[in-house]
Amino acid sequence: MIESIHLRNFKCYQDQPFNFSNLTVFCGNNSVGKSTAIQSILLMLQAKFGNEIPFNGQLVSLGDYDDVHNNTVEGDDLIVMSIKFVDEVYMTWYNNLDIKKRALVAEESNVTSYSALDTLESYQYIEAERLGPRDNYANSIDRVHSNWLGTKGEYTSEVLSAIDSFEKFESIDVSTGVKQTNPDDCRIHSSLSQPQISNSIDAWMKEISPGFSVESDNEGRANVSFNSYTYNNESASLRPSNVGFGLSYSLSVVTSLLLAPVGGLVIIENPEAHLHPRGQSYLGRLIALTAEAGVQVIIETHSDHIINGIRVIARIRDTFNTKQFKLYFISQKEDSEGSSVDTITLNSSGKLSEWPDGFFDQQAIDMKTLITGTE
Repeated sequence: MIESIHLRNFKCYQDQPFNFSNLTVFCGNNSVGKSTAIQSILLMLQAKFGNEIPFNGQLVSLGDYDDVHNNTVEGDDLIVMSIKFVDEVYMTWYNNLDIKKRALVAEESNVTSYSALDTLESYQYIEAERLGPRDNYANSIDRVHSNWLGTKGEYTSEVLSAIDSFEKFESIDVSTGVKQTNPDDCRIHSSLSQPQISNSIDAWMKEISPGFSVESDNEGRANVSFNSYTYNNESASLRPSNVGFGLSYSLSVVTSLLLAPVGGLVIIENPEAHLHPRGQSYLGRLIALTAEAGVQVIIETHSDHIINGIRVIARIRDTFNTKQFKLYFISQKEDSEGSSVDTITLNSSGKLSEWPDGFFDQQAIDMKTLITGTE
């Protein structure tokens, strides 16, 4: 599990540490640096924490040195990026002047065995720009791992169809012939008597879009997979294009959270996209429960409903450890030189420790204007 990262002269950050917990949330205005912290982790992941970290790869493409070096600093050409894991394993990279245009190189590491990184091999990263409704999705040729959903969620139907056809996956227990998780896993929906992963996905999707069920199939001869939907258990199936964006956009998010093994890593950008407030809130609950189950979850969100869903879990579940929650509110510094980072914590009553200006306060501002008739 990632304990912390430290960024020096990387994009908007001159010298910024970030500590991580089971659940780490990044919030703030547009273009202030929320994605930057996540991108640094993606750079390390796509390079498999190797000796050289290219700025461009399968997960993220940032350009070259001039694109990622903090342009507000003078006389300091270095970019330094470091990561530390909970078992005291750490690695540091910097830009070697010989190859500074395209990559960072390893400077320091205490890694003697990559066993500390094994749990990250089954990570999921779901980006903000996901694939919406499609009649079918091309099957993968070279997935990162067997449960890999794709950064746009493009392989979700392929993975789900394999679950339904009883193929073996690393994070699925097939010893009983049934795809299920640990019966004590808090991610299992309360309506289920058997902890089958496919049923859990279906139950959580019904919370997001009540009444709808999804079925995934793989047409191997055409090398494509596809989803079909039903409403209120009716026999007629519906094309994805006839049930709206929300189901397609959220299916990969829900699947990534429920497939993640304990100790694994899930990174999601804007999980709330195309969802109504109830769907966002219940997705926030699932995110919190996934972290409680022992998965490290990192999200970037603009949704107060996602945040409130997390807060609800803290309030109603005595087993939710609020010390395993960390929220970073990122804003522009008043002098416009880089970004400011506020750390916000959560207590067992679901209360947040701080409410800085600009932190999900627009509704209150608008209501005041509506009531008073003045700005």
